[in-house]
Amino acid sequence: MLIKWGPTARTVVLITIGAVLFAIGINAFIVPHKLVGGGISGIALMLFYLTGVPIGTLNLVLNIPILYAAYRWLGRWHLMITLIGTAISSFTINEFAFLQDYSLTQEPLVGAILGGITCGLGLGVVYRSGGNTGGLDPIALIIRKYYGLQMGSIVFAINMVILVISAAIVGVEPAAITLVSLYISAIITNKVIVGFSQRKAIFIISYKPYKICDLIIHHIGRGATILNGEGAYTHQHKQVILVVVGLMQVAKLKAAVQEEDPSAFLLITDAAEVIGRGFTFGSLPEPQQAVQQALHEGVCTECGHEHNTVKTDYEKSQDNHMAVNAEQESTSAIAAEKPINAEAATVAEKK
Repeated sequence: MLIKWGPTARTVVLITIGAVLFAIGINAFIVPHKLVGGGISGIALMLFYLTGVPIGTLNLVLNIPILYAAYRWLGRWHLMITLIGTAISSFTINEFAFLQDYSLTQEPLVGAILGGITCGLGLGVVYRSGGNTGGLDPIALIIRKYYGLQMGSIVFAINMVILVISAAIVGVEPAAITLVSLYISAIITNKVIVGFSQRKAIFIISYKPYKICDLIIHHIGRGATILNGEGAYTHQHKQVILVVVGLMQVAKLKAAVQEEDPSAFLLITDAAEVIGRGFTFGSLPEPQQAVQQALHEGVCTECGHEHNTVKTDYEKSQDNHMAVNAEQESTSAIAAEKPINAEAATVAEKK
């Protein structure tokens, strides 16, 4: 088996693009207004205001313990990706330091907003590629690995602690304005990672599940799954349809379901991330093609389990017809035998 020892060229390119955006946000909007940041870069900013040592250099030095954490809990590949990300981000921050001399914004609040957007876009691109820029990124990855929380939310929570400490150094007002920048950055980061194309998960309870599934497949262009359910009050057997659609398809699906079954019950909720055919790769196969693929793989199209023999509906109907015909032929044969048996009995009595 081939072992991945380092990032691909595509990952390095995306990390570089994200690091450039992050460096622009820091140097063009954060530093000119003496604002602070979050994570290791925020600590580097505070030390920069106190000592004048370049931010990128401080960032690289402060990240040395983080590199050990990446190797200890995330493995060799993440150590490589963290080392590359840290080096690239530190280098780009120093290279774009000339932007500190330009007053692109006059108001600190505007600078905080633009800085949050730019840094959030940069970090989102880096995270989406599977990389990180050092700092709190590996710590956030470790927490996400074991607890499943979103990257932006983890970083924002840790940054709150750092922000309280920074208020004692740069003042309460810059720290408060930085809060706006960090919040916007976290929101943008999550949006870039998850994707701006929001998905909706819809549960449909109807007495016409097959007709509604037909509408979903042929008119909406999405797949659906039928789940078995039971009413808690009536204990009546129900079938629940689960379907995931794009945001622009919700209104069309609601109208189609209401037209087919006005009494249908719909539950619509946000889907944080959708991975699979029809969303992240390929398109949905035709129904008959899906059946044939399931037959080839030995998977039952009804229950999803593997069986030795799986038959299509057509084959099942043919089996039913053959069984009916066999039963009819058996009945006819029995009826034909009765006169013969009766005649034989009469002859035996005469003898």
